[in-house]
Amino acid sequence: MKKIFSCFIIIFTFFNALGQEKLAFYEDSLKQLGTVFTNDSIEDHRLKANYTFIQTLVTALKEKNSYSYPFSNLSSFVSIKKSDDNKFRIITWFTLTDGGECRFYGAIQMNNPQKLELYPLVDNSQNLKLALSLTDSTLKANQWLGAVYYHIIPVTNIKEPYYLLFGWKGKSAETSSKVIETLSFVDGKPSFGKAVLQNQPKSNSFHKRIIFDYTKEASMLLRYDKEENMIIYDHLVPLNEANGPLSVYAPDLSYDGLKFKSGKWYFIENIKVKNLPNEEDDFFIDPSKDVQNTNPVIKEH
Repeated sequence: MKKIFSCFIIIFTFFNALGQEKLAFYEDSLKQLGTVFTNDSIEDHRLKANYTFIQTLVTALKEKNSYSYPFSNLSSFVSIKKSDDNKFRIITWFTLTDGGECRFYGAIQMNNPQKLELYPLVDNSQNLKLALSLTDSTLKANQWLGAVYYHIIPVTNIKEPYYLLFGWKGKSAETSSKVIETLSFVDGKPSFGKAVLQNQPKSNSFHKRIIFDYTKEASMLLRYDKEENMIIYDHLVPLNEANGPLSVYAPDLSYDGLKFKSGKWYFIENIKVKNLPNEEDDFFIDPSKDVQNTNPVIKEH
């Protein structure tokens, strides 16, 4: 009996190692393609490399135990973030057009050991610009407000659990955006948009996401303080008040925040930050500031 068990262990180990070897092979191919869609000077080459990248990534994820494979060699141009409860991981990245427009791509891979359960995220940013109230819209995976996510906050000890996603989103030649997105799973499928975010003091309204637009000349802080159970972010003010709502915004060295209570996040104005953030707290290097024309580097929280 011991011999049979030992043989089983050897066979299992062999096939597991073989699967990891195949994933490493795919990862090497993905890294080469990522280098092209990041650095190549010809837009058509970048687009074709990105298309092949998507196909290769899906093929790789079909391999057994792919969920546990980190793809760490892709971290220069792809963000892969796993939820703390290990329910899913979200993979996001972007490419740049010659006109400086960001196109976002992504997928949510569920932790399903039986089969690949993958939800492609389709960037619908152009159509969503026409939405009357983007902060209050519920979006499916094929209506996604594209972004590169760099942090996940699980809110799971409540009746209807959800997750907060911190993301970066290029917007125009003059401005960048950061977003606090809400993600939940309805009948097992991802749904973006849950009204849990208060964006004004003492307001009775709660939004489904918050979008911060700011000048590309500045860095914006958006981070989670685990000890305080609070989201902290730069307070943004118009650079030219005469332009009204058309003005470009920038941080003014003060901070606002969102404090968690009873399943929702409540706005707090003018927070006193104990340790002033430095540039690394920005998490993400804006591509417009990268003189080598490479994609942003994703930094861990």
